[in-house]
Amino acid sequence: MSDFDIASYVSHIEANRSVKDALMQSLKTRRPPYRISVTDLLNLKQAYFKRKYPEIVPPLEKQQLMWAGTGFHKTFGSAVSSEEYLEQFVEAEGIVGKVDIYEKIPVEVKTTSTPVDTKDLLRYRPTYIEQLGMYCAMVNAHEGEIIIYQRQGEESPSTSPLLVYHVTFPDLEAIRSEMRRRRDLLVQALISNEPSNLPICPWLKRQCDYSQVCDCATTSTPASHEIAELAGEIYVDSTTCEQLLSKMAGSHPSQLFRINDIVFPRLAYFERLKSSEEVREEKEEYLRSMDERGFLDALRDSLRYGAPGEAQRIPVKHAPLADLVQIWQNLPTILRDPKFSSLVERERLPRAFPHYFLRLGFDCALTENTKGRLLLYYVKVPKEDAKLMVYDVNFRNLNAVKAEALRRLELLEKATSPLQLPKCPSWMCSYCDYRLECGEA
Repeated sequence: MSDFDIASYVSHIEANRSVKDALMQSLKTRRPPYRISVTDLLNLKQAYFKRKYPEIVPPLEKQQLMWAGTGFHKTFGSAVSSEEYLEQFVEAEGIVGKVDIYEKIPVEVKTTSTPVDTKDLLRYRPTYIEQLGMYCAMVNAHEGEIIIYQRQGEESPSTSPLLVYHVTFPDLEAIRSEMRRRRDLLVQALISNEPSNLPICPWLKRQCDYSQVCDCATTSTPASHEIAELAGEIYVDSTTCEQLLSKMAGSHPSQLFRINDIVFPRLAYFERLKSSEEVREEKEEYLRSMDERGFLDALRDSLRYGAPGEAQRIPVKHAPLADLVQIWQNLPTILRDPKFSSLVERERLPRAFPHYFLRLGFDCALTENTKGRLLLYYVKVPKEDAKLMVYDVNFRNLNAVKAEALRRLELLEKATSPLQLPKCPSWMCSYCDYRLECGEA
């Protein structure tokens, strides 16, 4: 299988110091008081202490439960909707949020181990309604849906594990007004370092992560759910529930490929042969790397949730490929963290990191951009100012780069052996779990 030399298609690389400095400044500036999320507004007290005590993290058991929910969101969303409607970023009134599914109306997906009383969602799950209400207000939609997956356990009902509620919100301006009130309360508390005016946390005496530092036991402001009370009609939508269950029953593991699959086609080939049990076991690896991700996650947030209009995700489809390309400041942009202990010279970058340039080249070709942006964060470089480098990369002959992407896609779709696919970068071989099966050990 002949190799494709992406370096020969790189026409120019320019280090962009202005963008680097602006990014570093935005990261060094204390943003939490002014970057409020919908989730923050559901629990102002916890949002306050989460910012004030970032070193407090949930115990492993709770994180694993959260991860199970995240895994379900991804699997469920892929089964019942398509990529361009999943996890949609929204922003209004200085408040940001991420709608699980947003095609025609906002849809929130929830998982729970506690059986849900179908007769009174407002009483037993008011925060579900509040979150949906805020999203509806942010996108000016008077109705939305809450999908609840009830994990099966000893006390779980033997009936359908899926519930769908249809909720209407007749007064969106009243919701927006309450959102602004809560936003301002939290911002003021953060600025003044005084949380006593924030409502009591619903997690009081329920194993709250911040119980050792919070003031819920002495605060005088009661918890309330004004937004949930602004909801109009709330009813169980059995018809939609049946439709969703039918979609899930008829769905198979996705045969769609992502752009990274054609960057590393042999790896993608073996990943598709994995059992679901193997995939679940690998999630633990992420836990071990969480302590290294703080800066990178903040940087990713800056790219994805920057100034309004600065960032977007463009859907790309070429059957059987479906993915989203990150666009930042009108350029396809990728962020990577090489483990080198010193910077790579600019002219050597395409040879040192061909997989980075291959991914950026494919992103550019599939979105018809001749220029892309590569952000490199060198974790092991000690000097702070040298850790982050920003490069603007120009590509020549985009048609040839796109043709290579589609060629790899076709090969990957038809392959019956890894030997029929382009090789991964040589450095990957010694670390790869599939090196023996691949024959590249």
